[in-house]
Amino acid sequence: MLFRSCDSQGSNPTYKPISVDGGVTVLYPFIFVYGSHGFIANNNVSTTYLDQNFYDWNGPLANQVNVASSKIVKGMPMRGGTNSPSGLFWALDSLIRVSFTGAAPLYWRYDIVSSQISIMSSNAVVEMDGVFWWMGIDRFYAYNGRVTVVPNDKNVNWLFDNINFEQRQKVWATKVPRYNEIWFFYPRGNGTAEVTDAIIYNVKDKLWYDAGSAAGARR
Repeated sequence: MLFRSCDSQGSNPTYKPISVDGGVTVLYPFIFVYGSHGFIANNNVSTTYLDQNFYDWNGPLANQVNVASSKIVKGMPMRGGTNSPSGLFWALDSLIRVSFTGAAPLYWRYDIVSSQISIMSSNAVVEMDGVFWWMGIDRFYAYNGRVTVVPNDKNVNWLFDNINFEQRQKVWATKVPRYNEIWFFYPRGNGTAEVTDAIIYNVKDKLWYDAGSAAGARR
């Protein structure tokens, strides 16, 4: 994903471009962008919500940092309240927590939650009931205040021995709250470039199963 904007509003616009190759997320009311070399930036929005200049990227509440050595591929809001926006950002090798402190002069706090994680794709993360679940390159993870590895002694080797790593960006995750399920869709076998299979985790019963190549897995 390529995002381009311009610092064109506020009291001191620079008219310099804001360009990233990772993505965009909203930690309301702030817009965050992210990309290569651990880059994260946010715009300057009034905390009273009366002066929402979404194209002001250099005010006192705006921030630009490099917090990781690898590319940041995913950002998601997390609980923190509208007066203290917070979010999680996944780099290829680390998980970063961002939180609004409200204290000058920096206003934002960046914490490396873990530098020992991986992520299969930018769409391999899903949140359910305040817990974040995602597929790494060789294991599954969950975040609920701290990072934990999700045990899988049922079908994890089948998955990682057969997934098409050349098409890993097509892996994506979703949730089925009614059945307490997290579904991870992936392309199996080097001969296919499309998603064909799904592996499923039941968070209530802590069980793994899969959909194989059933029609419902081909989404």
